[in-house]
Amino acid sequence: MLAVAEINYIRHEVNFKGCGYSSVAKKMGRDPRTVKKYAEMEDFNEKPKKKLTRTAPVIGPVK
Repeated sequence: MLAVAEINYIRHEVNFKGCGYSSVAKKMGRDPRTVKKYAEMEDFNEKPKKKLTRTAPVIGPVK
């Protein structure tokens, strides 16, 4: 994850100044896909991970 200042810079350059993803990526030394991801992202809250429940096919009936 990038620092907040870097994210704000990316969003400002792409959304307000109209710079391309590749030009901002070259200035910052980042991948253009990373720049595109943060420029288009609206919600910066992390999504909660789903807890996986596994079944034990061998020991399950014994329990």
